[in-house]
Amino acid sequence: MGKQIRQIKWDERALGSFISIIEYIYQSSPNNAKSVKARVINIIKSIPQNPELYRVDELKENNEGSFRVFNSDSIRISYKIESTAILITRVRHSSQEPISY
Repeated sequence: MGKQIRQIKWDERALGSFISIIEYIYQSSPNNAKSVKARVINIIKSIPQNPELYRVDELKENNEGSFRVFNSDSIRISYKIESTAILITRVRHSSQEPISY
């Protein structure tokens, strides 16, 4: 059998944050909003092939290494590597105060 590719799942709050950020960008530039959304989604779609590519999330308390983070277009996306899934756990714009969780 080949290597199992993990599914991508979104935490409801993370998805809501991502949608809010894209909607905010859309107000001033619909084209930019579409481009930003596409870039972030493409990165997320690539994570299951190499989940440990991005750095350990230093803002996650008691992180044993399963929580990772990447930045794209001033958006910080945190995800958790699970046995069968990649869970998008947190989405924040870089203008927001960094907060441990």
